[in-house]
Amino acid sequence: MARYDLILPPPIRMTAIAERHHPTSTEAWLMLTPRYRPQPELGAHLVFAFRYEGVDLQVLSALFQIIETDEIEAIIRATPTGAFARRLWFLYEWLTDRQLDIPDPGKVRMVTILDPDQQYALAEGDPSPRHKVSNNLPGTPAFCPLVRRTPDLAAFSQKALGERAREAMGRVRPDLVARAAAFILLNDSKSSFAIEGERPSGQRAARWGQAIAQAGVRPLSLDELDRLQRIVIGDARFVRLGLRDEGGFIGVHDRDTNMPIPDHISARHEDLESLVGGLIAFSDRAARGAMDPVVAAACLAFVRLHSPLRGR
Repeated sequence: MARYDLILPPPIRMTAIAERHHPTSTEAWLMLTPRYRPQPELGAHLVFAFRYEGVDLQVLSALFQIIETDEIEAIIRATPTGAFARRLWFLYEWLTDRQLDIPDPGKVRMVTILDPDQQYALAEGDPSPRHKVSNNLPGTPAFCPLVRRTPDLAAFSQKALGERAREAMGRVRPDLVARAAAFILLNDSKSSFAIEGERPSGQRAARWGQAIAQAGVRPLSLDELDRLQRIVIGDARFVRLGLRDEGGFIGVHDRDTNMPIPDHISARHEDLESLVGGLIAFSDRAARGAMDPVVAAACLAFVRLHSPLRGR
């Protein structure tokens, strides 16, 4: 990143070449012996990153904006049938919406864009005949969060908690399950408001619980988000619902200068339709492609949906 003057957050876990032949890796660093050192050229370093760190869409997107198309084409043409070259070819066109002048690689084995041993991906990707790859990315260029498959997350996935929960619920009377669910929803509603530092009325907390109970019943869409928002707000006579059409700011202002001191600056309102569209596409792809449901839900929950919408 330093060579191309890219100012970006570093990966959570990076890979480095140690000076000795028996290095010790940590949670933050994968240390490799000197024989793994890549050649000092872009293609070699991209191969190294794909192999040991996985795909970083943020870095690739920034890189593709500043390097010449000829340089990317030269890297791909060097090994046109290789798995790395085809993955790079697809990612360049997917992220930039620009088509490269690359010939058909011929009859080669289909490879996935993401290595599922490194990062959570769709179990069932979409084939791209042009690149001879399977697009198992969970989202679209508008929104595609990638989660590293850590030993802890892999261990949780192997517990099959969803299956165990369904088995346990099958042994309990339906009326008891309904009562427990109602109790949990109400407490979750109160906790959600407490996180925001709010003390809602019982009626408002109940409306929030009602919205949570209905979430997921219908496919996610902008209309569905509007419907759930109307449930939460209740009386919308004094609140404009839907996507906001102005900036979003959470914080305080300096008493002397009145300058804003932000805790959170929301996305530009001009970008909200595209951003929410990407969120909806991710939800649909994750469900259809059989992505780990807990990881997919965590990605969706990470996005503060009340920031794009008015009137939370």
